[in-house]
Amino acid sequence: MSVAQTAVTARAMLRDFPKYFETEVGPLNVLTVRLPHPLIQQQSMQVFTATPGPNPEDPMTSVATSDWQLDSRNGLLKFKSESMLNQRAVISAYYYTWFSDADLLMHSSQATEEVLYNTTGEADDIEGVLTEVTAMAAVVRALWSLSLELSLDIDVSTPEGMYIPARQRFAQVMQMMQYWEGEYTKRAEALNIGLGSFEQFRLRRVAYLTGRYVPVFKEREIDDPRPPKRLRPPIPDGMMETFPPETDVIELTEDLTPVDMWTAQSNRELGWSSLGTSGSGGTIV
Repeated sequence: MSVAQTAVTARAMLRDFPKYFETEVGPLNVLTVRLPHPLIQQQSMQVFTATPGPNPEDPMTSVATSDWQLDSRNGLLKFKSESMLNQRAVISAYYYTWFSDADLLMHSSQATEEVLYNTTGEADDIEGVLTEVTAMAAVVRALWSLSLELSLDIDVSTPEGMYIPARQRFAQVMQMMQYWEGEYTKRAEALNIGLGSFEQFRLRRVAYLTGRYVPVFKEREIDDPRPPKRLRPPIPDGMMETFPPETDVIELTEDLTPVDMWTAQSNRELGWSSLGTSGSGGTIV
C-alpha cells in the first residue's frame, strides 16, 4: 500500500471528509480573493469568468479559466492576469475542516517509516492488518499536530457575561489522540512492529587476551555427525563515543604472543593491572 492510500485510510478514521462550496465574487477590483474556507482541495478547484451579454437582459456566459494560483492552506485565490479586473468569477471546490492533503501525506510518510523501522520492506509491502496499524499511527501524529495549534487558543470572557471555553476543544482532541495512541500501541505490540518492537541479538564473547570475538558455531543435536558450521553475525558499528579525548587506547603489536604477555616483566607495560591472587600465591592479571 502506498503512502497516499495510507493517508486516505487515516482521513476516513478522522472523519475529515471533503465538503463542497461554491461562491461568486465580483466585480473584482483586486486580483486576490479570500475564499470562504481554508484547506482547499486544489485538484477540485474550478474557476469560471462570468461575461455579460450584449444586452442587459441577456444571461451571463461562463468560461473556465486556469489563469490563477491557489494558497490552499489559507484559502487565498490570486488571478495572474489583470484582465480579470471588473469581471465576475464563479469559484467552486472542496475543502477540509481539519487536515489538508499535504498534512496527512506527511504524517502517513512518518508513520510508514516507523512501521518499517529496522526492516528491509518498503511502503508497497504494507498490506492486510498492517494497513490499519499504519493509518492509526498517522492519525496519532495528525491529532498531535492539531492539538498544538488548538493549545494556543485562550478562553474568552466578556463583561456581558459571555464565556467561550476554548480549552474544551483542545481537551477533546487530546482525549481522541490518547485513545488512538492506545489502540496503535496495542496493535503494534501484538504485531511486534514499530519503534517499540522487540529485537533479538546473539551475545558474543570477546577473548580477554586478544580482544577478538570468540568464534560462534551453529547449534547442532548431540548426535549430529556433520562438522560444525561457522556463523559470522554482523559486527556492531561501534560504541557510544562518551570517552574523554585524552583516553589512551593501548595497541598490541603483532610480534607479541599470548605467552609473551604472560611472561612480561611488568604487566603495567601493557596497561594491565592485578585483579587478585590465586590460591597458590600466583598473580592473576
